[in-house]
Amino acid sequence: SPTFTGTVTIPTAAVTTATITTANVTTVDLGNWTITESAGVLYFATGGVNKMKIDASGNLTVVGDVTAFGTV
Repeated sequence: SPTFTGTVTIPTAAVTTATITTANVTTVDLGNWTITESAGVLYFATGGVNKMKIDASGNLTVVGDVTAFGTV
């Protein structure tokens, strides 16, 4: 099952917080974007539509153009 490794601080009350170092989740909701794992593939979606996926071998597939040497 997918595992998130790192440190996440989540407010649990006005004064205390909890620190979680591992979370087993299949979807991370970032507001306008979601990242979902299914069968070893990460899907990146916005507005409920997948825009990009990356598999365990590192193959990246996108629905739009890929720009190299651009600025962000």
